[in-house]
Order: sequence, then C-alpha cells, then structure tokens
Amino acid sequence: MALEEEADGMNKETDLKMGVKASLISISISLFLALAKGIAGFLSGSLVLISDALESASDIISGLASFFSLKLSQRKPNEKFPYGYYKAENISALFISIIITYGAIRLLFDGYQRIFALATIQHPIISLTVAASSGLVAFVNSAYLKRVSKEINSQSLDIMSKDRLKDVFVSFIVFITILLSNYKIPYIEGLITIIISMIVLKFGLFSLRDSIFSLMDVSPNKILVKNIEKQIKLTPGVESLNNLKLRRSGPFIFGEVSIKIKKFANVNKAHEIADQIERKVKKKFKDVNSFTIHIEPYESLKHKVAIPIKKPKGLDSVVVEHFGRADYFLFVETERKSIRRFYSKPNPNKSKSVRAGLSTVHFLLKEKVDILITKEIGEISFHSMRDNLIDIYKIKGRTAKEVIDNFLKNKLERLTKQTRKKD
Repeated sequence: MALEEEADGMNKETDLKMGVKASLISISISLFLALAKGIAGFLSGSLVLISDALESASDIISGLASFFSLKLSQRKPNEKFPYGYYKAENISALFISIIITYGAIRLLFDGYQRIFALATIQHPIISLTVAASSGLVAFVNSAYLKRVSKEINSQSLDIMSKDRLKDVFVSFIVFITILLSNYKIPYIEGLITIIISMIVLKFGLFSLRDSIFSLMDVSPNKILVKNIEKQIKLTPGVESLNNLKLRRSGPFIFGEVSIKIKKFANVNKAHEIADQIERKVKKKFKDVNSFTIHIEPYESLKHKVAIPIKKPKGLDSVVVEHFGRADYFLFVETERKSIRRFYSKPNPNKSKSVRAGLSTVHFLLKEKVDILITKEIGEISFHSMRDNLIDIYKIKGRTAKEVIDNFLKNKLERLTKQTRKKD
C-alpha cells in the first residue's frame, strides 16, 4: 500500500510538471503572436490587428497566472497547509476567468463602436497573412492545452484552452475584417465582433462560475458522485453508505464517506474493506487525490439464514450437527424478526473426499447467505465464512422451526471460533 501511495504521489508530481511545461509553451506562443500582430498592425496601419495584439498580450498574463499556480501546487503539504497548495490553481483560474470576462466585455463595446467606422488597410497582404497564421497557431495551441488539461485534470489549463479557442475566432474576425475593408463594406466588422464577443463572454462567465465553486468546495458533479457511490456499494462487506462528500482542490479531488459493515467484523477486516475501497476509487478516478473512509457498525433488519438439515420438510426439518457433509440446507429469509419465506436445497458437496467444508462455504456464498446456524464447524470453513462476513451461530433446538425461533429471539450463541479442527 505504501508503494502504491508513493507511486501515486510521483504521478501527481509528474502531472504538475507537465502542466508547468504546457503553460510555458503557451506563454511563448502568445508572446510571439502579440509581437507579430503588433508589428504587422503598425506597418499596415490596421487598428483591428493592433487590438488583436493587445488581446494576445492578455493571454500572456493568463499564462503566467497558470504557470505560477501550477508551480506553487508542486510544493509539498506541510503543517500550515496539510492539504497542499492545490487551491492556488483555483485562485489562478479565478484570475484568468476575470481577465477573459473583461476582455469579452471590452470586445463587445469595441464591436459596437466599429459598426460606425470603416478601417483603411495599407498593406492588406501582410495583415491577412499574419491574421490567418495566428488563427492556425491559436487552434493548435488550444488543442494542445485541452489535451494536457484532460490528462492532468487542470482547471486553469482548461480555461486557457478555451481562451485560445476564442483567439481562433478573433483571428477569423480580423481576417474577414481586413479582407472586407479593402472592398469598403461597412458594418461587417462590428456585427461579427459583437457575435464572437458574446461567445467569449459565455466562456468567461462559465469559467468564473466554476472557479468560484471550486474555491467554495462545491461537489465536482453529480455523475462523479454516483459513479463513486456505485463502486463503494459493489465492494464486498459494505452494507450501506452515507455522507459521501467530494471537493475540488486545484487539479485534484478530495473525498470522504461513511460506510457500514457488520458489527462482528474485526478491526483487520474493517481496515481491509476500507483499503480496498480507497484503492478502487483512486484507480478508477485518477483525479481523486485523497479518499477518507469512516467505518460504522451495522446490523441488518433482513437476513438469509442457512441451517443444515437431514431431510427437506420445511420448518419441521430435523437439524443435523454436520456442516460440510450435511444432506440438505434449509434457507430461511427473515425481516424484522419474522419469517418471509424458506426453501431447501441438497448439499452438492456432502460426498467429497476432501475439502467438503470449504466447498460448502462456496455453495452458501452463491446463495447469498449472511447467517449460518450450525452445531459443528471446522477451522477452514469457520475462517472462510467470517472472511466473507457471514455470522455463525450455534444450533439450539431439534427442528428448524425451533432453531429459527431462537435466532429471532436472540437466544442463540454466536460462535467466535471453530468447534473442531476438521469439517
């Protein structure tokens, strides 16, 4: 388990390093595009291209915010920050979202103003080439950031990916604007700018919402909660669960849950079940960093009881002291201290020369028994039953009716060890 946790920690450290690298690459690309568009805009006299250069400059700021947040998230947890510095990424995501929202609103007003103005381009070929190239580079950059954000589950990189996708649309606007300006067509630049700015604004507001929710420890999503809940319920030994809570901290998720297992389970078995749940959840949901399990005792109101009998005569069946080599078993389903139904089946393992008891355990497990009432049971069978959280009681009574009545009245002795060495 220690080796698995160490490997898991190394994977998360690798993820953060990958995120830092992606941020640096994105910053470098944004710097190059800002310079290229700024120079081309100055040479051609294109105000829309210069404005686009300023937009790319804002991308540098958001990239730096993401870089520093992911770099800070690499710091190890300490006494002051026992859960690590992962929320630095959420703060960064909030900052980036504000920048995007502000940029979208500014773009919206600029679009309105440009409806009434007509740009004049001196060197359209240069401007068109730069606009088209910047759109292509922005698209490749967006796809790269999207892939890395999914791989390491980084919120800030995901927002940056959406912002770079916005740059693709902006570059398209710039290209169309420059092209149509040569033909003296009015209104087009402003109208398209308004439409695209509304799309950008939607991205910004949604990202802003997600950032605030993450800082407020909102549960990631209902689908994830249901999927984790399903995995816990499928774990053998878990009778029920409650208070499943998840919260996002940077690129990772922290969770906790209370589970109920049968009260006779020993401490080792309880920890084994908890460890199994933690391993399953972390393996299936890679972004879960920590998952705490609280264990509570549980006593079911429903039981399925197995009683070894000689011949199948319903509740009038005579019980036998043998377990592994019993001729038949009577299965009685109870609920709230009353009998719901019962049926009997022959024991297919009674004639086995070896390991008849262990084979009978497997037979009872297939019948989904949770209570065994018997007079004698060997060591191997006893431990196999208890490992599968089947409670064992000692027979008191001659018929199945007497035995089950004593069970419902809590008059049976619970067996805490085998009654003999062999079945």
